[in-house]
Amino acid sequence: MAKESNGLSAVKGDLKELVVSHVRERIFEKNLLRCGDQINERELSRILGVSRAPIREALKELEEQGLIVSVKYKGWFVADFREREFFEINKLRTLLEHSLLEEIISQGVSEDELLRAENLNEELREIVESASLGERKALEFAKKEMEFHRCLHSLPRDCIWTKKMLRNLSYQIQCSFHRWLYTEWQMKASVETHRMLLRCLKERDMETLYPLLSRRLGKYHLVSPEEMSKPENVGDEGAVSH
Repeated sequence: MAKESNGLSAVKGDLKELVVSHVRERIFEKNLLRCGDQINERELSRILGVSRAPIREALKELEEQGLIVSVKYKGWFVADFREREFFEINKLRTLLEHSLLEEIISQGVSEDELLRAENLNEELREIVESASLGERKALEFAKKEMEFHRCLHSLPRDCIWTKKMLRNLSYQIQCSFHRWLYTEWQMKASVETHRMLLRCLKERDMETLYPLLSRRLGKYHLVSPEEMSKPENVGDEGAVSH
């Protein structure tokens, strides 16, 4: 009887993960669910062939992750992040990444690991310069931006708890990347910031790293293209997620 109960729990858990993966895919990869869109439980049940119980469990999990919200008497909706929430998420990420980057500089990093990050940043630059992506450019940039940061997070050998906290925040971070309306100059600034960070890691330059990250923490506002071009602001992201 105990084995049967465990089997049912496993199936229930698998069904819940199926729903969670489906909703995330529609938000992040297919871009079919946008801020404020309603999520229909009955439609999910029909499409996935899943009963309402695992669907509700999945939606509660997604709510805990901050991706969707429940509105009394109305249902479930894709979260619509406010501007201050973008800033809060990105400040948290920056603080955690600060710790990781310090550890990387302290322990050193292999040329192959750096090359992987540099190649991802080069792919970001190619997206910025692409003339064929049109309106999809910002979305493709956000996807690759998330991949770049995952690469950074994988570099330190230690920092177990910092990595775990970043993993727990990963969906909120990804959501903020996808919701932010990148402009051309913001994408260019992001690529330049990445380049400077990677140079600090390569040269184990802690002195340059500190002011670079301090600007990220201290100036979470929109920076104009004119401000961005000033030498003291090169690599300063403002409110953009980098």
